[in-house]
Amino acid sequence: MPKKIYVLHKNGAPSHYYALDHLAQQNGYELEHREFSIFSKFYKGIVKGKWKLLSKQFQNTGFMLSLLFSRNKKVVLGIAPFDPKLKSLLPLLKKHQLYYHTSWTYWDGSFHPKRKKNTPAVMETWRSFLEDHCKHIFAVTQQGKKQLSANYKIPSDAVSVVYHSLHPDFTQRSIQQRSIDSFIYVGRLTPEKGITELLEFFSKTPSATLTLIGDGKMNSEVQSYADAHPNIHFKGYVSGKEALKKELASHEFLVLNSKKTAKWEELFGIILIEAMSQGTLPIASHHSGPKEIINERFGDLFAEGEIKNTLASLLKGKSFTEGRSNLAIEAAHEYTTETISKRWQAILKP
Repeated sequence: MPKKIYVLHKNGAPSHYYALDHLAQQNGYELEHREFSIFSKFYKGIVKGKWKLLSKQFQNTGFMLSLLFSRNKKVVLGIAPFDPKLKSLLPLLKKHQLYYHTSWTYWDGSFHPKRKKNTPAVMETWRSFLEDHCKHIFAVTQQGKKQLSANYKIPSDAVSVVYHSLHPDFTQRSIQQRSIDSFIYVGRLTPEKGITELLEFFSKTPSATLTLIGDGKMNSEVQSYADAHPNIHFKGYVSGKEALKKELASHEFLVLNSKKTAKWEELFGIILIEAMSQGTLPIASHHSGPKEIINERFGDLFAEGEIKNTLASLLKGKSFTEGRSNLAIEAAHEYTTETISKRWQAILKP
């Protein structure tokens, strides 16, 4: 029977673990995903009649109970920083090999998503978890590792930087005719993604095109702009890697106009490296995730509020070139599953 590595996450995020899955397969392990937000999903499954979601919770419940009656499982925990739920999870995990995987980049307590119920007891639970309970920590960025080391008594060699990796389908380039002065956005259609500014700019710049792919609370606003302006295209949610590759490969630039909130900023966006793999140049707000990915040789970073000036400058300077496109593809090779899987090696230690 194959040995197993379990990823325990709030909602499940298989796209964050392609490289770990590759490492597991190469070393005789199976990677299995489980979720700890069981009760809310039971309720949602019953109320909304989502029977597949409901049945999945029986599997999650069985796994959580099995933790009480077993030991030494390898468990990678993915949980938001300072989430009070950690306190209830630790008793279940105390007999197992516990690893922490985080994309968060600030660990001084001043900026994080779970700001409610940050009692001294919760913060002490997190300190003990990070310093004493984790066999190893896997941070998605260099900044995350530096922040953890600066704010907790964690040896440097107890933290590995494991960038997110490309799905294997993205290692092959889709050959498409690129539209000149074309921009694409892929992601949630929400205010903090700076969608309104993009729509306003391109509604006044008919010589360039904007394609938006995604879903969210701004769907109707995006559709209204698309209906009124021939150069703005709204495609909704695009399923399938090949379809997304074609969309990316037919545009010159991917744009992320992210806006920092009290609880969020753009972290390591997988869509950035996916775009780069297709030779599409990434441009993004100067947030902690994009600034570790984007190099001026093949992309651009801009300060919040500067998106319109940045777009105008890119169009005026004809910034897309085949040379920069090739450099983007070359940089994307650093994020293949084979390359990033080597950064997960610490999980194989007894």
